[in-house]
Amino acid sequence: MGHVTVPHIVRPRQISRHLSALAEDGSAACMTSSYLRVPGIVSMEEEGRVLKFEGRESTLSRVARIEPGQSVRVDYRYESDNLVFFTRITEPVRPGTWQLARPMTVQRLTRRTDFRRPIPESAGIRVALMTNHGFQSYPVVDLSSGGAAVRYDAREVGLWVGRRVTVWLEFADVQGVPVTAEVRHVSRRGCPPGYKQVGLRFVDPGPVVRRAIDQSLLDG
Repeated sequence: MGHVTVPHIVRPRQISRHLSALAEDGSAACMTSSYLRVPGIVSMEEEGRVLKFEGRESTLSRVARIEPGQSVRVDYRYESDNLVFFTRITEPVRPGTWQLARPMTVQRLTRRTDFRRPIPESAGIRVALMTNHGFQSYPVVDLSSGGAAVRYDAREVGLWVGRRVTVWLEFADVQGVPVTAEVRHVSRRGCPPGYKQVGLRFVDPGPVVRRAIDQSLLDG
């Protein structure tokens, strides 16, 4: 069973206070960019206005590929919670240290409760997205009542962690059911050149969507 994230802190002032407390505490953290994991700590400067991630000295030879504009994930433990926030690099400060944009939310990691079923491409379950060339549908890799993993052409559509998009779920007997989805993660692992895999969380799916998903999971 994997992990999912649930909202923990969403108000800007609360996030600022939390990050300041985290920086003062000096707890270990890990920043992930694509496949590169950098251990270090979160720090705050200029009276809490500048958020930074400082990697350990032992990792400096492996971080040259992390550049401004890249999306990153920062995992850490604070008090009794395993927490994570998603943000992007705004600028490098010095080798092994990066300035980060202030995250919109801080999320708590919890055990996944939804059953996730791998979906063969022959099942015909797909997700349609608006791309540079109109709507394109892409195969669903796995599906649960709360979301889906989709392999898509990254040259046609830009997806990043935290983005909300309207997608259309396509099943064998139910076509083009719209649902709002939030991007939870993006990865190139196991994908052919030019493609990526995106993890989507469905936001308040309606009864038609829930029935279609439930039926497809039961049929499998």
